[in-house]
Amino acid sequence: MTFIIYLTILTSLIPISVYLIYIIAALPSKSIPPQPMNSPPNISIVIPTYNESKVIEHRIKNLKNINYPSKNIHVIVVDDQSTDDTIELAKKAFKTYDISGEVIIKQKRSGTNASINLGIEKARTDIIVTTDADVIFEKDALKNAIGMLLSDEKIGAVCGELEPIIDEKTFTTRSEKAYRSVYGKMCTWESKIYSTYCFNGPLIVLRKKAFSPIPEKYGASDAGMALNIIRNGYRCIYVSSAKFHEYISKYLEEQRRQKLRRSSRLIEATLYNIDMISFKYGRFGTFIFPLRMLMFVFVPALFFISIILWSYILGEINILYGLMVWAGLFIALLTGMWSSNIISSFIWHQIYLLLSLVYLFRGMHMWKSVGREKV
Repeated sequence: MTFIIYLTILTSLIPISVYLIYIIAALPSKSIPPQPMNSPPNISIVIPTYNESKVIEHRIKNLKNINYPSKNIHVIVVDDQSTDDTIELAKKAFKTYDISGEVIIKQKRSGTNASINLGIEKARTDIIVTTDADVIFEKDALKNAIGMLLSDEKIGAVCGELEPIIDEKTFTTRSEKAYRSVYGKMCTWESKIYSTYCFNGPLIVLRKKAFSPIPEKYGASDAGMALNIIRNGYRCIYVSSAKFHEYISKYLEEQRRQKLRRSSRLIEATLYNIDMISFKYGRFGTFIFPLRMLMFVFVPALFFISIILWSYILGEINILYGLMVWAGLFIALLTGMWSSNIISSFIWHQIYLLLSLVYLFRGMHMWKSVGREKV
């Protein structure tokens, strides 16, 4: 019994320690202020697409309407063998909104990572933006992101902050809102220490010279980009003032599918780059990456193991005490159905991370998108 008690304490301390570091250090962290941009550089904006007919015209229109001169923008739509009229609508939008653009049609469907690699390879500018077809940028998003990128030659890429659009309050939207309330603060704190690799894929601005092609069949595209850029000796910075908007699915099944894909590919990217736990990568390799490795790979399993062990230990005293552990877990989990709170969101996040381990290395580089809707 003594061994079980020690094991229970150990399995509890690791998750508590990891998240306590972020709670104490990251949550009070203030946003990095926007940096001025004297002269807007020419940029290429890469948009990977697959059956985006509902949103692609609206997306290109948004790029025309932001506070960035359209004469400095060239849009590259990389289409992954769409079966709808995405290609025709994109070409029409370029003419309608008088914005420079081209469509590259891949010879076979190969996923988002391959589309990003191809788009960046074809770009003819030093500064490249990667984004999604179903989001929109706020007016100053690009200006703030590019201003930060150009403020320091050691910064190889920056990403923006997601402002979720919630058209109906449901369990899934409340959970995502609570999660997003702390996500940006964590990434901002990591950026101040040295670098973050938990990017928001729909708004990434990078230097072409800092980029290396990302693996096409594994790993999240945004994490893969960030980790390769850090390998190449540059920093990756989270810019909360570079905001973009995206609808959050109100359906649990869509969120489950999206979260499992995202989590599994993020863990893939982390495991494939485990050699970056090294003094070679400074504070990122010795502090930030190990913390994230624990958070993504070990904490979910340890969290639920500790719940099982605590229920066993207390159940040995009185079976009701053991049942109360599980009752408390489920009550905390279900509170997210009535109000947005970080505790419920945390538990669901651990469930998704744990389940996503099952999907590792299953070739999830191609997937069915969740429902598209104009923002």
